[in-house]
Amino acid sequence: MKATIIGGGIIGLSAAYYLNESGWDVTVLERGDLMDNCSFGNMGYLSPSHFVPLAAPGIVSQGILWMFRQKSPFYVRPSLRWDLMDWGLKFLRASTRRHVERSARPLVDLLLLSKNLTAAWQQSSLMNFEYTENGCIMYYQTLKKEKEEVENARVAADLGLKAEVLDREQIRALEPDLRPDVRGGVWFKDDAHLHPNTLMQQLPGLLEQRGVKILKNAEVVGFQKEKGKILSIELDTSNPKSAIHNPQSPDLVVLATGSWSPQIARLAGEYLPLMPGKGYSMTFDTPRQLLRYPCILLEAKVALTPWARRLRIGSTMEIGPVNDRILFPRVQGILEAVPKFLPGFNDDPAFRELADFEKLKKQMREKIWFGFRPVSADGMPYIGFAKKTDNLFIATGHAMLGLSLGAGTGKLVAEMANGKPTSVSVEAFDPKRY
Repeated sequence: MKATIIGGGIIGLSAAYYLNESGWDVTVLERGDLMDNCSFGNMGYLSPSHFVPLAAPGIVSQGILWMFRQKSPFYVRPSLRWDLMDWGLKFLRASTRRHVERSARPLVDLLLLSKNLTAAWQQSSLMNFEYTENGCIMYYQTLKKEKEEVENARVAADLGLKAEVLDREQIRALEPDLRPDVRGGVWFKDDAHLHPNTLMQQLPGLLEQRGVKILKNAEVVGFQKEKGKILSIELDTSNPKSAIHNPQSPDLVVLATGSWSPQIARLAGEYLPLMPGKGYSMTFDTPRQLLRYPCILLEAKVALTPWARRLRIGSTMEIGPVNDRILFPRVQGILEAVPKFLPGFNDDPAFRELADFEKLKKQMREKIWFGFRPVSADGMPYIGFAKKTDNLFIATGHAMLGLSLGAGTGKLVAEMANGKPTSVSVEAFDPKRY
């Protein structure tokens, strides 16, 4: 059985791993060189704590307020494009308490499955990507956020997760070097983190050793279909870097192209309501790691991830067409938030150098990474067979949870392609819901 996977990010490579493991002849088509997709610059979180979908009560009204603040973490680029308006209306309708309640269990189950599968990759000794299980701490400075996060901790406990509410003194004991200036926090102890760049460098090599063919600079420009089935995939051969290879008669085609998925789906006659959400991150080397635990600064919507010799800071969600603009005020807002929550970073020379805004402006392209998260119309990923094309499998729409859900999604792709019972319920992820 032949499977062609379109997209070489964490979702596509995870699908390749499990399809190959179950006996499929797998080819991966990647439009770039595998060195700078969205999987590289994310925060490296494996987050069972993120069981609330992006489409939740209050997100729309909060987003409208944030749109008028240059340094805010959320922005929707105004446009009269039909796809944005249709996505926005669907997102608005999905942002209900009922949607959150019915989504929590499927998300938690898939998040835990994915975390356990990723841990197994590390434990197999086939890869080593700084996998660490020490949870993630959500910090809050206001009473409003405290009430919200304590309620999240209660729901987490009902879902079987370990969440400990911490006061100011307990947090300062956990992070003595940074003297957190917060009311308190919630420590989600099931969370883990890894270094995504290392994983994304090692996984393709492992797949190729196992016989998976990975074609770089292979951009899909069309499909040949007959009777609701893809017979072949057409690639752009005008690009001299493009691989000249048209996969013929695939038994299965997996669409895992992230924020570019709607365009590729359209080539196959499918409609996929999804918008790119640009995020930024900055990584710097640290001779001495001050931060001991990954954390999220809730009011600022800023995340920090420590590794052995590096620290990454990331945030923002800019909904709009794919573009290469860097909105510097939003980057500035990310960095300004860090010492407000963690004053000890003011004493860190490496952080002070990064936060030299005049210097950073001149070196934006070298120091600021950005990528596009695929945001579905209800904040839940699309995982399942397409509506009109029998052998097309959709695996996209994971928003900020691509790495968190990557291995688990790959496992579901293989299970469903093989007609086997799935490890977790997949009804909530069915692409046919739109």
